[in-house]
Amino acid sequence: MDDTISLLDFVEVWLKMFKKNTVKDSSYMRLECSRDSLKRYSIATKAIGQIDFFDMQEYVNQLVDDGYSMSGIKKQFRIVTSPLKQAAAIKIIKADPCVGVKLPIEAKVQKKTKDVIAYTDIQQDAIQKIISKEPDNIGFLAVIFMIETGIRMGELLALKWKDVQLDRSRMHIHATIIDPMHAAKATYQDSPKTKSSNRIIPLTPKAKAVLKKLLSKATTEWVFESRGARYSYKALMGQTKRLCKEAKVPYYGEHVFRHTFATNCYYKGIDIKILSRLLGHSSVTVTYNTYINLYGD
Repeated sequence: MDDTISLLDFVEVWLKMFKKNTVKDSSYMRLECSRDSLKRYSIATKAIGQIDFFDMQEYVNQLVDDGYSMSGIKKQFRIVTSPLKQAAAIKIIKADPCVGVKLPIEAKVQKKTKDVIAYTDIQQDAIQKIISKEPDNIGFLAVIFMIETGIRMGELLALKWKDVQLDRSRMHIHATIIDPMHAAKATYQDSPKTKSSNRIIPLTPKAKAVLKKLLSKATTEWVFESRGARYSYKALMGQTKRLCKEAKVPYYGEHVFRHTFATNCYYKGIDIKILSRLLGHSSVTVTYNTYINLYGD
């Protein structure tokens, strides 16, 4: 290998040789997403030996112009800087062209703000009314469980009976399903999204009722199962869409139930620090920034 290899090709080599076995599957997938986004930029086709400081600064400036958030810019910057730093370290290129490149200040970044969407009390009542007609529907029970606990969809699908302590009204969240949308690639990862995602969650009476119903019919180690196997994202999404259609409420995806839990907690007066722990956020700041429309009142 020499310095005539394109940046995109070298990033691919770097991913497989230096990152594949050194990061979690979820982290590797995020790196692959950054690599795919890199393809849109002219720097991707340039030979690594020809890339200089000005190419790198122009790339960063293009990311700003394209409306990337600050975190997005940093991710796209790292997918280039880390491989080039490695290339310089092993003498494929003479020097690291990223040295001295400046990232933008926050004030210059066009932030794409999104208001968090959650179901209102009236919409939740409509959803519960439909659920009551099919009390044994696994997908419907999953919806109740997400609204009552605020766990992520991947965490729900990864939940095993060994993680549940009904006698103590709590459960341990420590795993997630990676790439759940693709059945062939979906894998169980025994470590959550972040360190803070590893947490103990108390069970409400409704959450316990769901678990007791599922336990009475359990045939596998998975809490949410169907036909003797772990419940799939595709099946959950199908039931959720049907539920929303019959309840005559908009379908916003599975994450809306997590937001609904957080919103319910806010209106019940639960402290933001406690809510942050329940959600498994890395810091209270993340919780505040996510639900600033509530806490900013």
